[in-house]
Amino acid sequence: MVMFSATWPAAVHRLAQEYMDPNPVKVVIGSEDLAANHDVMQIVEVLDDRAHYERLTAFKISLHWLNRMGSI
Repeated sequence: MVMFSATWPAAVHRLAQEYMDPNPVKVVIGSEDLAANHDVMQIVEVLDDRAHYERLTAFKISLHWLNRMGSI
């Protein structure tokens, strides 16, 4: 059995112990000291079905202008 996880929270660790018993092998690529990048801002917008197209269009237009101004 093989399990993949981008992170190693306690719940994933418990699953590995339960299903991979007696000796699960953990392979780490990179560092285990990973942390979230605090320079990244994540915005979640909840829209009804009718607003999706209009919001996506406005977002694409804003990206276009930011790109032309050299901001992205």
